[in-house]
Amino acid sequence: MIKKLLQNSILTNTLYTLGGKITAMLLYMALDIVCARILNLDDYAEWVFFYVILTMMCYIGWCGINTSAKVFVSKESDGNGVTKTIQASFLLRLIVSIGISMIIMSIAFPLSKRLGYPSKYPDLYCLCIFAGALVFLNSYSEFFKELFMGLGDFKRLCFFTVLEFFGYFAFSVVFLIFLKDVKAIALGYACSGIVVLAVGIVSLKRITGAGILLRKINGYQAVIRKILRYALPIAVSSIGGMILVEMDTFMLGILSTKPQVANYGIAKNLCTKAVHVNYALTVGSMTSFSVLTVENIKEKYSKFKRIGKMNSLISVVIAGAFLLLGNIVIIFLYGGEYGEAGKILKYLVPYYMMYAISNFFATFLDFQGKAKTRSICYCSVVVLNLILNLLLIPKFGAVGAAMATSLSLMPYTALVIVITGRVIRSYNKCSSD
Repeated sequence: MIKKLLQNSILTNTLYTLGGKITAMLLYMALDIVCARILNLDDYAEWVFFYVILTMMCYIGWCGINTSAKVFVSKESDGNGVTKTIQASFLLRLIVSIGISMIIMSIAFPLSKRLGYPSKYPDLYCLCIFAGALVFLNSYSEFFKELFMGLGDFKRLCFFTVLEFFGYFAFSVVFLIFLKDVKAIALGYACSGIVVLAVGIVSLKRITGAGILLRKINGYQAVIRKILRYALPIAVSSIGGMILVEMDTFMLGILSTKPQVANYGIAKNLCTKAVHVNYALTVGSMTSFSVLTVENIKEKYSKFKRIGKMNSLISVVIAGAFLLLGNIVIIFLYGGEYGEAGKILKYLVPYYMMYAISNFFATFLDFQGKAKTRSICYCSVVVLNLILNLLLIPKFGAVGAAMATSLSLMPYTALVIVITGRVIRSYNKCSSD
């Protein structure tokens, strides 16, 4: 029985991905707790606020290239095609990452001035300078992981996920112990990114058996254009996702107090990291739905429904744990001064559930070439999230931000479910004809 289960590729892939995601989640939360314990509340709040800015910059820096490369690599059936796609996407990634990083460094000072430097956030300018390098390194960390996902190499995906977050934890804790300063965390992130970049380049060379950097671009322009063309709608979705995931904390950091930012950051982190458990299931299974035909649609749809039910069950279990134990766990791990985070977490539970479920359907649509359609749907999230945050944060603070985030995701969740149903029905209709 056990041998039969291990031979199931979806189960094996899910276990590798789940192992990597859970390890990464635990390392991230452990680092977050160490930061809250070593730094005072004001410094911790400044890190939370900067991390939101950094995350938004990373979403923009990805430009949809990583996900696009993953999709095209997954559809290649021969070694030469895989190598060509990897080389073309690596070059495209390099050009875009350098450009974005230079832009970030050039606007660091005026940006930090507008966001509260130096009166409210005294280290923000230095952190924004760091952000240029961190965005470059993060773009490649995500690039490697997405490629391994597209290649179906979930063992390597697990390894790189653990390597990245172990580096964040180990380097940041060492620098924090000696410096006891918020900039120590950024320095730790940079060191981890450098290690991941070096190991990633070596890994891709072993996979392709060829150099990663192109000496001649002739013959690769078509591949680059294809990757870039599909990346553009994904980039729109990513920016929409960034607004959904981070805009609340960003606006809270501008419109509210540091204690509100710190407490909200803890509650939001718990939700976004919990989604990684659902994402592990999604990543481990979704590659198998990359190619749908009228011949395999019934079998694939049956499997899709089973995995969807499992994803929903995981969401319910985690949501129940948040409601029952969230406040106790937060006070125990972070300390009594962050007790308000438990109350905020309850308002974010609907957000967690909808995010976990919508991400499952959205990933399916990406593999079906529906990224453009999904990006249009995300417009509802962007507009609604901005409006609700502006209305609710001034009146309710962190609780208002939580309510706005949960409410704004409702239309998008409904839309991706409906569109997925239409895609599947189109194959079923052709099959019956």
